[in-house]
Amino acid sequence: MATSAPEIPLSLQFQDNHIAPDGQLVREQLERILASPQFRNSKRYAAVLKYIVEQSLAGNADRLKERTIGVDVFGREPDYDTASDHVVRSAMAEVRKRLSNYYQEASQRDEIQLELQPGCYVPQFRSEPRPLRAKPVPPPATARPAKHWMAAGIACLLVACTLLLIRFLNLTDHSLDKFWGPVLVSPGQVMLCIGNLEGGTSPGFNESPVDLRTLSMGDFHRLPSQTIHVSDAIVLAKFSGFLQARKKRWRIIPQSEANYGDLRNGPAILIGLMNNNWTERLVGKLRYRAEKTAAHKVLIRDTRNPRKDDWSMDYSTPLLSVTRDYALVLRIFDPNTGQTVITAAGISVFGTLAAAEFLTDPDELRSLDTLTPGWKNKNLEIVLSTEVVRAKSGRPQIVATEVW
Repeated sequence: MATSAPEIPLSLQFQDNHIAPDGQLVREQLERILASPQFRNSKRYAAVLKYIVEQSLAGNADRLKERTIGVDVFGREPDYDTASDHVVRSAMAEVRKRLSNYYQEASQRDEIQLELQPGCYVPQFRSEPRPLRAKPVPPPATARPAKHWMAAGIACLLVACTLLLIRFLNLTDHSLDKFWGPVLVSPGQVMLCIGNLEGGTSPGFNESPVDLRTLSMGDFHRLPSQTIHVSDAIVLAKFSGFLQARKKRWRIIPQSEANYGDLRNGPAILIGLMNNNWTERLVGKLRYRAEKTAAHKVLIRDTRNPRKDDWSMDYSTPLLSVTRDYALVLRIFDPNTGQTVITAAGISVFGTLAAAEFLTDPDELRSLDTLTPGWKNKNLEIVLSTEVVRAKSGRPQIVATEVW
């Protein structure tokens, strides 16, 4: 026997039919949807829908992002590549289609409507109140029917325009454009300058120059100047893919081989902090700086609050005991080179990975609009924090910013 939909209390209704997410009513509606033919035979899509609704009701709408859903629902690693793994986007597209099919049935039109806008993972709840059963009043002998159809036509036009606007806004990554605009419009190639095991020093600084005429291939492969960390290589791949997708030319130069002329030829992305001499030089002049405070300890120092010392990491800490890392993200116009420079610079590789995620995720960059209004055309320095769990970095969090 079919269960009829409950009447929606007037206290839950707004003028535009959106309703406050009353937990009991919404959960009852969710159970009806999950029991329908559209969802009852698919654990995958039912799990996604149940997760986003429960998280929204629990007040965790800010957690409903692609990466979080991928980790919590589909068991992906915290640092999985969302650009190549489309599991969440594909599942959400199918959930939207099945919800639409569910509500096409006439018997469901009076129920609470669960809606998912394109490009958004936060569900909306809409009421469709039953019409009052008042005695019909015949229209006067005027042109009222014509007015009725005119009003209906205008309403349909407004709905269509609204849907087109929503789709346009979702297809345009305004936050990415705002941050990366100076790099993408520059005529020069982007230099991807990656840190290596030279440890932030230039060739010949601590040792004699290598004589390539007597160097074997085995020795060449083991040179610190030719060796990078695998996590930095992942970051390098993320940035190169990001630029390639936007048809922006790029080239890769290890920090130990880059020179001042390379920095003058076009924009630069500096990968790494203490293993990239060019990053160290750049941040050494700014408010937030990297310092070695002991043999194995590195600290990001706020020069306006020099006693603050909790943005740090001790390299002697056992790997699985590391719980947090920090990173410096910069986007500045360097007057010495006449070019824009961006950094993804973690105290360790975990911070660098988090910085790369922050710089290529429009949802993460969008948080700058709230925390630091008016940053688009200014120099920007950001301190990020990331949780580390069993040698895996989590999502980036902004802990400090400076704009000038």
